[in-house]
Parts: sequence; structure tokens; C-alpha cells
Amino acid sequence: MSRIILTDRGSFLGKSGEQFRIARKDEPEVLIPARNVEQITIMGSGISISSDAVEMADQMGTEIVFASYYGRPLARLIPASLGGTVRTRREQYRAYDDSRGPHLAAAFIRGKLKNQSSLLKSFSKKWKGEHQELWHEFRSAAESIESLIQRIETVSSDLETCRGEIMGIEGSAADIYWRTWGRLIPEMWGFPGRDYPAAKDPINSLLNFGYYVLEQEAWAAVIYAGLDPYAGFLHADRPGKEKLVYDMMEEFRPLVVDRIVVGLSREMRPGHFQEDCRMTKDGLKIASSAFYSRLDETITYREKKQLIRSIIRSQATAAAAFLRGERQCYEPFTPRW
Repeated sequence: MSRIILTDRGSFLGKSGEQFRIARKDEPEVLIPARNVEQITIMGSGISISSDAVEMADQMGTEIVFASYYGRPLARLIPASLGGTVRTRREQYRAYDDSRGPHLAAAFIRGKLKNQSSLLKSFSKKWKGEHQELWHEFRSAAESIESLIQRIETVSSDLETCRGEIMGIEGSAADIYWRTWGRLIPEMWGFPGRDYPAAKDPINSLLNFGYYVLEQEAWAAVIYAGLDPYAGFLHADRPGKEKLVYDMMEEFRPLVVDRIVVGLSREMRPGHFQEDCRMTKDGLKIASSAFYSRLDETITYREKKQLIRSIIRSQATAAAAFLRGERQCYEPFTPRW
């Protein structure tokens, strides 16, 4: 399966038979078989899509995502036939007031911290032997983060109470993680540490863009699993904010986004960013290719080869199954690296 990503102003997406037709100014038309397209992403303004193309996307089960030029999701069109069972959402709402809510909140952060630790350990391998000080620094940071995971296991109370405790533990881990992770970034970028949501430097701009791409995938996963994207557990309710999507993103952030930004920090140049630190057109193409390629990467997880984007959907499905009582617990995504 593939995805269509449109970023050029003046682009048009239409239908030709059983194919999507892409027309761009001064370029030959491109035809893509509709049955091969899983997602259509429209980034930026001045891009058009025909009602015929929308209808065909609905028939093929293809999601259409509208995003800002810099990747922030704005709206989604999903096939009208999708959405899961009513029972799933009813159980999701009930879980807020019983033990299932705290269980999920803790699991999401447990997965995130485990993957932060794994990422630091993975990068530390190249320094073992020749750069013992760096190797020790990264291993020590990873172990400190792992020790915080044990504190999460002891949290036990209603969701309103334990949420603050869990987020406090996550914050302590973040201090260790970003301070150490920053050592992987070339000095020329002057990475000041994690600054969200305001990106005042190129590296934070890349991180935000990557998280927007991940958000698109997590949103689709939640919807396809039949869950309410706005009713989260870890992140407190806020009108207009898809808090369950943010919950589901947590365990994937280190290995889907943070790892790729390390590579991009060596591939990209200052000329790929504007004065306000937002990416240029060429910079966006490089970053988009890297993040979407990561989602389409196949890894071995739970003894079988899977696409990362398929794993994201599987995790949302697993959360829904747990809420319905079909699983005893929810296990976060924590692969070996």
C-alpha cells in the first residue's frame, strides 16, 4: 500500500477510472491505482480535490488528511462506514471511572520511558571501547529512566489523582532523556533542549513536524479501532484536543520520531530552514520523506515482521480490546533495538 502526499500549491487530485489523477503545474499528470492507496495527505493551501476523488476514497476505505504546510493536522475525512462498535466507546467512557483508566495511563508512559531508555542504549553502543565516558553517560541515563519505570508500577488510585503522579514521573524522565539525547545533535544546531510547542530552533522544528506526522497515524488508528479520539486517560480532557490520540502517541515518540531527527540533524543544513526556523520547501521534502519512510519501515516485533504504521493500528486495536474486556491488560509497544 502507498500514500499520496500533495504539498505544491495549485496541485489537483481527481479521478480517472479506478485511479487517482494528480495534476501539477508544468508537470505531466500522474495516475495511481486507487486500490493501492491507503492515505491521502494534503499539506498546505491552494490544493484542490474533486468530489469524485473523495467518493472513490470512501469506496476504497482511504483516509484523507488535511494538514498545514508544516504538518499540523487540521481535518480528516474517513470512510463513512468506519468507526467500530458503539460498545467500544461506551466502555471507553466507563473506564475513566474504574481501574482501566489508570492502567492505560500508566502503560502509555511505561512504554514511552522504556523506549527512551532503549534509544539511548542503542546509540551508546558505538562509543563502547573508544569513548568510555560517553558510553557510561548514555548507559547511566538509560538506567535512571528505567528506574523511574518502577515508580509507575506503584501508582494506584483514581485517574484524576494518579494522572498527576504519572506525568510527574514522565517529567523527571524527560529531563534526563532530552539532556542526554541532545548530545547526539551536532553542535552547529545549538539545540537548547526540548521546547514544545514553540519551536525556536531547527531541531525542535523537526521534532514538532515529526510528531505531527505521528499524530496523523495515531488519529487514524484510534478511529479505525472504534475509539473516541477526544476521550483520553493520560492527558486531561480539553475541548477540541484529541487527548486519546496524544495518549497513543507516547510509546511511539522515541523510536518513530526522535531517532529519525538524530539522522536528519546530520543530513540537513541551515539552508533547509527559514529565519523563523520553519523548514523551506526543500527541507520539508527531506523531512517528510524521512518520517513517512520510517512509518513504512518493516521491523520484527512479537516474532513477526510488521510495518510500523500497522503496529500503531494494532496497538489502538489492543487498547479497544482491553476496554471491552477481551484482554486482561494493555501492553505498550516496546521492541528490542
